[in-house]
Amino acid sequence: MKKFAMIIFALLMIICAEATAKNVTVTGTGITQIDAENDALRAAVENTVGLFVDSETLVQNSMLINDQIYTHSRGFVNDYYVVSREQIPNGWRVTINATVDDNPDSKLMNELTRLGIINVKLRNPKIAVYVPEQHLNYGVNGAGGETAIVKTLLNAGFSNVVEVGTGLNYQSPMAMNVAQMKQAAEKFGADIMIVGESFSEGVGDMGNYLPGNQRTNMQACRARVEAKMFIVKTGQVIAADGKYGSAYDNSQAIAAKKALTSAGEQMGNYFVEQITGMYTSRQAIEVIVYGADFSKINLVQAALNQNNRVQNVNLSSYENGRAVFNVGYGGSPQTLFNELQNLTHADLTLQAFTYNTLTIYVR
Repeated sequence: MKKFAMIIFALLMIICAEATAKNVTVTGTGITQIDAENDALRAAVENTVGLFVDSETLVQNSMLINDQIYTHSRGFVNDYYVVSREQIPNGWRVTINATVDDNPDSKLMNELTRLGIINVKLRNPKIAVYVPEQHLNYGVNGAGGETAIVKTLLNAGFSNVVEVGTGLNYQSPMAMNVAQMKQAAEKFGADIMIVGESFSEGVGDMGNYLPGNQRTNMQACRARVEAKMFIVKTGQVIAADGKYGSAYDNSQAIAAKKALTSAGEQMGNYFVEQITGMYTSRQAIEVIVYGADFSKINLVQAALNQNNRVQNVNLSSYENGRAVFNVGYGGSPQTLFNELQNLTHADLTLQAFTYNTLTIYVR
């Protein structure tokens, strides 16, 4: 079972890599060769936009997308070369191979976000999580990996998360196809569906792994959580990974839960980064810092400037020991706080956060 799941996971990664390829070969027509080439560039950008925007949104915003995106297609194409030119009745047909940058920080994605074409509500989407687990030695009740993913998402500021639990029944969730994931997501009214599998197994007395091999009566377990993330709006699987965890306890069942929780938390953090990176790019985050004096607040500002994932650090106000910074950041406020802790020796306390605000005390 575990070997089979690993094979499915490997195949999934290959499929995902192909789905996010930026090179497209398209054909355009026009009265002149330049007209046909421009038409092909437009087709390349249309192809890329279609991966991220559903057909209903495309229709509703057709004039806006045409005026602001397609009319300026050449500016969104990184590179291209002409595959063929052919004169046809009434003009020319030109085929090109084009590279369109669809990364979260690209000009195209930023423009789609600015125009509201990529739905802003996905900054706090409804997320359904379905990651059943299996203990390879004996039955362990509950869902440690799934629960850990849900808690991590909630802690990151996503407040609309559903733990599916026994609400679905698939023997191999990692093998679910797009139609099955879409059906499952619709059942729970979800914008994002996270599906996967988790495994744990006992590996004996912890003493077996310590010098002297002395028995400790503490049972060690290891676990793996594998999952993929499906975006209902676009019909795309945009992320997949697997994480390991290990733990020990005098009860193998509890050790298994601890190991699954460890792997699940890592998996949850991975998906937090994927969601915030995909749909908010470097979103504007307001960082509110309280300190006894500005020298303390300056330590946080220095850490913000050291963080290579933070851009445009701007101190917008300072009064009575309260500073407000506006920054651009490609992740969640919770993750930003964790990174700031690692970048400064100051004593930081997390006071509160939402999906686009972070409040910190510094001592």
